[in-house]
Formats: sequence, C-alpha cells, structure tokens
Amino acid sequence: MAAVPYRLIRNLMLAAGVLYCSLLLEAAAGFPLDVHSSFLSELGARDQSTSLYARGMDLATGVLLLVAVLLARPAARRQRELTGLLISTAVFGLGTLFDSFLPMDCAPSASATCRAAEANGQVGVALVLHEVTSTLAGLGSIAMGVFAVLVLRKSGWGGPWGKAVAVLAGAVAVTQTWLGLQTGSDVLTGNELDAPGILQRVSVALVCLMLGTVLPGLRHAVSR
Repeated sequence: MAAVPYRLIRNLMLAAGVLYCSLLLEAAAGFPLDVHSSFLSELGARDQSTSLYARGMDLATGVLLLVAVLLARPAARRQRELTGLLISTAVFGLGTLFDSFLPMDCAPSASATCRAAEANGQVGVALVLHEVTSTLAGLGSIAMGVFAVLVLRKSGWGGPWGKAVAVLAGAVAVTQTWLGLQTGSDVLTGNELDAPGILQRVSVALVCLMLGTVLPGLRHAVSR
C-alpha cells in the first residue's frame, strides 16, 4: 500500500461509505417509505421529495470510488486478487453513478398508481434502465466482497482486524446475493416484485461499513 496515497484513498473510501448509506437520508427524512415493503432506491424516484438528495449521494459515491480506484491502480500490478477487487469496486461505482442519472419515475411502495403501472408494464424504459444499473452495482458489490476475502486470505488474514473485515466482506457477498436472487426470481417469473426492505437495508449498511473498513483491513494484513 506504500506505492499509493493511502490516506487519500482511505478518506475517499470512507466518504463513499458514508454517502452510500442512504439509510441516513431515510432517517433524516422521517422514514417516508415503509421500511418493510420498499427499496432504498425509491428515495431517488422522481416523485419523491428526497430524489435530488438520494441521487446526489449516489453520484458522489460513484465519483469518489472511481477516483479511489484510479489512485490505487499501481498497488494492483501482478496481483490478481487485488486487481479483481479494484475492477469490482469500479463496477460498483459505475453502477451507483448511473443509478443517479437513471432513477425510477415513481416509488411503487408509496403509490398504488405507480404499482399498477409497473404491474401492467406501463412504467416505460426508466424502470428497465434503473434495474440494469442497480443490477450492475449489486454484482459489483458481491464481487467486492469476494475479492476482499481472497486478498485478505492471501495476505494471511491480518490478525483479528483483518479477520473482522473478511467476515464483513463475506456478509456483504452473502446478503447481496440473497437480495439479488430474491428480487431476480420475482422478475423472471413475472410475479409482483416484493421488496425485501429489511434485508436490503441490512445489506446496504454492510456495504457502507465495508467501504469504510476494507482498505485499513488490507493495509493491516499486508503490513504484518
């Protein structure tokens, strides 16, 4: 990690973790959506008062992560696991950035009209594009978790701190995969999309924590 501006990258990742944590925006807005039946991405829907804030947070998260990846590239030379971690972080950042430009037109959990339009296939291209970018971000987060574990294992785990970060990264991969399978099965079978609100919020919180801790965990493991 000595070949890169560690403190700058660490701060960028930490800031990205805070900005990606839309649970903070949800709490600040007084929980405008039902946490059991809504997706956090609905905070960015164009018909929501939180739209500009949620999209701005996603945009900033994506930009910060892409800058961090560019700065960290020298450290990944000839290290496949670390290269995979950087690529997956870039994919996650791009998906999150595109999410900010391609929000849903309305929040299905907050509007019966929106739910009816979605069920009848009348929501247009906006929802389709949003699903694509969200899927991209989800796949990136799963890969981030997997590659973080692989890098830590190759580095000897790094003691209790490194093992804790590895457990956190593994939890991200598991919860994001679980979330993707649950929502994906509804889409593929044509059933009404049943938002696993609590699961998504737990998974997002884990992603935020991983973004803020993965770099110190890796540095600690490498320096041992």
